[in-house]
Amino acid sequence: MIAAIVDVGSNTIRLTVYQYEGQDTQVLFHRKTMAGLVHYIDKKRMSDAGIRVVYQTLNDYISMLKQLPVIPDSIHVFATAAIRNIANTRQVVDAIRESAGIEVEVISGDEEARLSYVGAMHSVELEEGVLVDIGGGSSEIAVFQNKEICYSDSLPIGCLNAYEKCVEKIIPSEKERQAIAELVQKQLQAMSIPELGPLPICGVGGTIRASFKLKGVLGETDHANQMSIEELQGMIRRFKNHKKKHIAPILMKTPDRIHTLIPGMILLNEIARFFQSEVVHISRFGVREGFLYDRLAKGSEEK
Repeated sequence: MIAAIVDVGSNTIRLTVYQYEGQDTQVLFHRKTMAGLVHYIDKKRMSDAGIRVVYQTLNDYISMLKQLPVIPDSIHVFATAAIRNIANTRQVVDAIRESAGIEVEVISGDEEARLSYVGAMHSVELEEGVLVDIGGGSSEIAVFQNKEICYSDSLPIGCLNAYEKCVEKIIPSEKERQAIAELVQKQLQAMSIPELGPLPICGVGGTIRASFKLKGVLGETDHANQMSIEELQGMIRRFKNHKKKHIAPILMKTPDRIHTLIPGMILLNEIARFFQSEVVHISRFGVREGFLYDRLAKGSEEK
């Protein structure tokens, strides 16, 4: 079977076309658009310009899909924090339906964390830990033991809105780094997370995978899809000014994240500090694969 899944996030809109049979999947096509929807939100409302960015991007994707063996009923679109956390969610969803002919499912923070966990566990083998997905407008957390989620929540801070709220130029200053860290600490302390002792992190999503790629560019030791918190902290310390020789590795590997990667790594570091984590296990799969396995592949197996 073939399915197209579109993830409308705060920083990016991603289209992935999968061929799947039960739990066996193969990516046939992938496209990413750097939409930066956080820039179009003011006083908790998305502007008309932002809404146009969404439905024009989706219209472009639909045109692409017409060139592939994808039937309309197999196209699934879901949205996360960018549309979930605004006051005019219904207006945005209605505008997309009218302009692109697509129904968008706005998933909750808990559901996003759960689906990220479902996807990640197809790539990483951990009995217990904390699933972390740092997006553009929110960060999803799911604590799990014995391969079962025992707590999940969504922090209303991601790499892009952390940049928007705290950073004036491109690379955050020492004062701005501290502001991001304190914001994350405050939000974590407000959560009712059970005290389970030191936990490893299972990291999913573009921010964490980009951090791991950057580690490779810097020649750090490759530990089979793992990144130590010590290595993460070393990278945060390394990128402290705007000089080309300092930011060249980011421009080489992830130029579209030049402004959000450092805020994202600070977020990850504060979450790791909170859970006393020493290592991040990098998962190749995340919320889109979780949606595929949980909503589509599982459903087809039960028929």
